[in-house]
Formats: sequence, structure tokens, C-alpha cells
Amino acid sequence: MPTTVSCHSSRTMAARSRRRHVSLWSLIAVCITLLGCSTMTSTPAVTADASQAWVLLPIVNLSENPQADGQARTLLETRLRTRGVAEVAAYAPVQAVSLRKLLDPVGQQQDALQWARKSGYRYGLSGTINEWNYRSGADREPVVGINLKLIDIQSSEVLWQASAARTGWGFSNLPALGDALIDELLESVRFDNTSR
Repeated sequence: MPTTVSCHSSRTMAARSRRRHVSLWSLIAVCITLLGCSTMTSTPAVTADASQAWVLLPIVNLSENPQADGQARTLLETRLRTRGVAEVAAYAPVQAVSLRKLLDPVGQQQDALQWARKSGYRYGLSGTINEWNYRSGADREPVVGINLKLIDIQSSEVLWQASAARTGWGFSNLPALGDALIDELLESVRFDNTSR
């Protein structure tokens, strides 16, 4: 005897199938959007005390965007605060900046470390921006390449270091890509708030 299926149940099954199909493609699109083309390298994860005083040290800007270091510093500060770091300062020398100082990132870093040590900071974050711009062409994809270093200020020991590069899609924007990449890099640092 042939089996009969009501029109209502076959429509319901078809609707469920379409929803699953749409959900699957939506998930794939989100994953592709978030991932883009990326590479990442990191030293082993490290635990740092979020209740200590932190300082943002100079970030060397090797990109073609003259404001990339300032943008990255702002994003870093926000990400540190969202992870429970209450005291975050930025190294800002009060002396006149000479061309020699601007062209000597190693000297800038040493001056910043010395200042941070005298000021009593515990941790410092420094880094290098390799890329921070939009690619030329019709799609204008954003591209970010960054290296971050967590330093014990008192000993000058590098506790953790990571680098990553990512290309977004044409409809994504540069600040969002930079923020996502910085957030992903900082996943390797465990922020301990237990000593508060």
C-alpha cells in the first residue's frame, strides 16, 4: 500500500532543509570573513598580573601609513583595559624630538625602558607595525601586519612575543581588522587579576 505524506509535513521538511542550508552558508561566510588570509607566530603563552602598572612603549611604524603606530597604541590600550588592566600609560617624552631620535628606534626603546623603570612600571608592551593600509586595486582589501612584545620593565626580559599578518576582504575596514588581530595576538597572554 503506498505511503501518503501530507502536504503540510512535506512543506515543513522543505522549510527546515532550506533553513539548515541558509544557516550553513551563513556560518561559512562568517568564518571566511573573520579569517581572511592570515598567518600567526607566537612564543608560548604567559601569565601577567593585570593589577600591576602597564606602559605602552614605542611602536615602530614600518608601514606606509604615518599614523599606524598611534592607531595600534589606542587599540592596544583598549584591549588591555577590557582584559582587566586598570593602570595603562603611554610613553610620551617631554623633551624635544630630534630627527636623529626619530630615525633611531633602538635608542627610543632604550629611553622608554629607562623612563618606565624609573617610573615604577611592571610591564611594557612594544611592537612593530609592518603593514597597516589598504591594498591598491578595485577591492581595496585592508592588510595588517604587526609584531608585539611583552617586556618585564625591571629586568628588560622579553616575556612573550608574537607576530601576525592578515588580509581582510574588500568590504571590511582597517581599524576593525587591526583590532581583531591585536585581540587574537593577546589571547596568548593570560591576565591574572587575583592579586587585587
